[in-house]
Amino acid sequence: MAVDNVPPGAGSARTRTRSGLRHRALIPVVLLLAVSGLAAIALSQEKTPSVPLGASAAIAGGLSRINGIIPLESDSWNPAGSPGWLDEPMGDGSHRVRVILELTALELGGMDFAADDYSVAGVGTSRYNVVWAPVESAFVNQGENLSVALVFELPDQAVLLTLDNDDDVRLSLGTDHHSGGQ
Repeated sequence: MAVDNVPPGAGSARTRTRSGLRHRALIPVVLLLAVSGLAAIALSQEKTPSVPLGASAAIAGGLSRINGIIPLESDSWNPAGSPGWLDEPMGDGSHRVRVILELTALELGGMDFAADDYSVAGVGTSRYNVVWAPVESAFVNQGENLSVALVFELPDQAVLLTLDNDDDVRLSLGTDHHSGGQ
């Protein structure tokens, strides 16, 4: 019977080096995975969840909701005075959409409306401002409603579009307005 004269825990230098390299190589990989996971969690959480299409959302002074989303190319609607922007060509891969926004003043002090306070945003898209609105600003008294059309030029294939206002209220636009390849 052969007896090893190697003290316990002592392996060849080659085995110790390979084992040490494996452990040192795992540290950056584990750190990278941890940072990636935390970044994914942080980026996936929305600041404010969007309100489903057709539902009302509380805003300063009352409630707001989307009462309709109509692509202009599928509608015979013409705003009063036939504004020149209707004749201008749209960008490639985009379409114009009329969003009917309904505001209801509930507070004693009523509520202010400004078309410039509203924009459309979506996943992987820019922010889109109002192209046209018949009412630029208005005051709505308690108990009264204001129904206003906001026209936007939006990409055909954008996903998860929301109508946002300066109060961080987000109203979902759904997907029915897309003009190409729904």
